[in-house]
Amino acid sequence: MAQSSARSLQTAAQSTAQPVVAVQTVGARLLAIDALRGLAIVAMALDHAAASVLVSLQAESYGGLTPQLGNWPSWVLGLFTNIASPTFWFLAGVSMTLYAQGRLRRGDDNRTITQFFLIRAAVLAVLDLTIAWLAWRGGTPYTHVLLSIGVSIAIVSLLRLLPTQALAAVGFVWLILYQLALPGLSAYFNQSVNYWQAFFLYFSYETFPATEFSILGWGSLIALGSAFGTLVRRPWFLRWRNWALIGAGLWALCVILRLVGGFGDLWHYDASLPPYYWLIMNKAPPSLTFLLFNLGIASWVYALFLARPRWLSMPFFAWLVTLGQVALFTFVVHLVIYGLLGRLLDLLPVAAPGVVKAVGVWLIGLAILVPLCTWYRSYRRAHPDTLLRYL
Repeated sequence: MAQSSARSLQTAAQSTAQPVVAVQTVGARLLAIDALRGLAIVAMALDHAAASVLVSLQAESYGGLTPQLGNWPSWVLGLFTNIASPTFWFLAGVSMTLYAQGRLRRGDDNRTITQFFLIRAAVLAVLDLTIAWLAWRGGTPYTHVLLSIGVSIAIVSLLRLLPTQALAAVGFVWLILYQLALPGLSAYFNQSVNYWQAFFLYFSYETFPATEFSILGWGSLIALGSAFGTLVRRPWFLRWRNWALIGAGLWALCVILRLVGGFGDLWHYDASLPPYYWLIMNKAPPSLTFLLFNLGIASWVYALFLARPRWLSMPFFAWLVTLGQVALFTFVVHLVIYGLLGRLLDLLPVAAPGVVKAVGVWLIGLAILVPLCTWYRSYRRAHPDTLLRYL
């Protein structure tokens, strides 16, 4: 099963290699961003594939509570999937700025661009509350990440009109103030939380609807990503060695916060636990250590893509670029694919360890997803003025 899926992925990658070569002339930095976003989606897909067959890949804590981890393959894969959320949110902000810059070069004004972002936010909310919600299959309720991203995009669509330094300052202050408030929020909302409190401030799997990605907890990443988008083409940020140093700096700060065990580290490591629990950090609400750890990894991956730009035109990596270039479409469609595969597996007598089933379903889903996204990317380019431009 996995080998067949891998062959399908290789075929799809070969079909996408030629368009990637054409885009290469725009600059490896943009392809590297697309590829990084694609990797985040692939990691996210593994998490959702596992959920669809009711397998947990938990490698994070929630609400500052000590998690009960599964076997080592499950939590190791969980560490890989954890890169998805921080990277996806941050790059959503980068994409906003890159899109706005492109529209300004074509003669659009900021009012038209802001209107586009607000419509996109509304489209994401509608898709989240309809197709994505209905398609979801998992051991926990669907937590409406697209709705949270849509609301955050709407907020940042206005904040982006600030000067870049002011936008960056707002993003940093937003992030730091939330981290300062986090211990108090955890102590209060772990007792009782309603939907709107969870949606804006915390998280909850008990409310209806459930929500994991609070606006104040995660939205600062889009603001910071939007500010970074104004710098992404500058020479300093095109040097892979600088990104290797940025990743090291993020990890160093993460280690310091973990050792101190206070600000920015909602769940503290206990020496009575196995040593690998030191890698477990709080995802919801997002602790600063969780964000630093995973964005540090993302920085190193980005450095690798910048150092080896030719890789991004090779069949093995081309599909990452494809997925990253149609990220929001990919998000919605992958939920449908894995929801259907999970339900189908219920009807088949498949006897295999949970992690094996999760990885097998993940690969099959990718073998379906990559060709669909390749087609969609071509179709959207051929029809740029349809409703599809909002995805």
